[in-house]
Amino acid sequence: MATSKKIDNCGKFRPNNALKRNGAVWRRFIFKGLEADSGAERMFFVELEMVNPYLSPDEVVLGFKSRSKVSEDDLQYALAGTKAAHDLRCESLVTPSYVAVRAGSFGLHAKQLCSYHAVKTISGGFRLSEIEAGKCIFTDDHIRGEISRTSLEIREHPEYLCDSGCISWDIRYEIKYSFPPGYEKKTDLWVSNGARTDFSGSLTFDGREYHIIPKTSCGYIDFHAGHSLPLPWIHLSSSALTSLISGKMLFNSCFSVQGLYEDRLALSVVLEDNSVLIKAKNGRHTITPVWECTRMPMDEEGERLHWSVSVDTKKWVVDIDIMCLVKELFVRNIELPEGRRKVMKQLAGGTGTGEIRLYRHVGKNLELIEDAHVANALCEYGQFELPEE
Repeated sequence: MATSKKIDNCGKFRPNNALKRNGAVWRRFIFKGLEADSGAERMFFVELEMVNPYLSPDEVVLGFKSRSKVSEDDLQYALAGTKAAHDLRCESLVTPSYVAVRAGSFGLHAKQLCSYHAVKTISGGFRLSEIEAGKCIFTDDHIRGEISRTSLEIREHPEYLCDSGCISWDIRYEIKYSFPPGYEKKTDLWVSNGARTDFSGSLTFDGREYHIIPKTSCGYIDFHAGHSLPLPWIHLSSSALTSLISGKMLFNSCFSVQGLYEDRLALSVVLEDNSVLIKAKNGRHTITPVWECTRMPMDEEGERLHWSVSVDTKKWVVDIDIMCLVKELFVRNIELPEGRRKVMKQLAGGTGTGEIRLYRHVGKNLELIEDAHVANALCEYGQFELPEE
């Protein structure tokens, strides 16, 4: 299935200049690896995010790093025991400014490791490709890097918002299918410009080696740019689809769901020769997918989180149902560009399973076109969290 040149160029999108000091651009790569010794499967992610990078181009400013706002005069008031001492704030809240590289794993014992860089220290500037940040590089067909954090570092620097451990990767990728932008405004864009991508290479995670094989990599790439992140955050995507009608693998199929943008989801589905593309936008003929994320009762395997998305157009009906064990989800704290210690607390998993069903309207009836089993789904739900006072 060919990828159009116009959509490929989204990977080279130059974010609006307004986002240099007031917003974030975020590109992420998702793929599956096989452990060299046991053959066990594990889903991984590598991300590149720029947060208000030109607010502090020469040094990293982390919003969660403690910064005293008490002056010498304030200290004198405090020592004197005056009333003014009771009005002092111990910390100054700042707006973050950095380039972050994050990498890690989904599933049981999931974790993420982070490295931070000032935009002036990376090659490539405010772009999406041909970037080198410390030991990490991102090009149009290759990602390579290494991040290591000790337990002592994490205890001394909780503002890193990551775990201890080490991860390194050297991976080539080839985009097989891209969707058009699901949301697009002057300063905002979300596009799954690698909705089906083949990854190949190797990765080492906490001393264990993994092989990434193109046919089994379940690769995915997307990109988000905007003044903030959509909240609540809803995401579902997968290219590991098997027809429950024919029993065959659907090698030319994938889907991606993202939102909420202006209280709407963007939905893109390709099932062999059939496609449904719904943009998240306002308008007279707007189609709004219905969604839900609920916690299911515990069974013998444990508790599950259930994502459901449904959309009804004049021609098609699409139903998506994805389940993921709660024990295979992990909580990530994603700092929001507006600062003041505002975060999106995100439940994320890469081991979702379920079904996607495509129906066609035939008069007043529905004709089932495809019913496919979904594996290795990326499934996320995030909400805004108020900062602690």
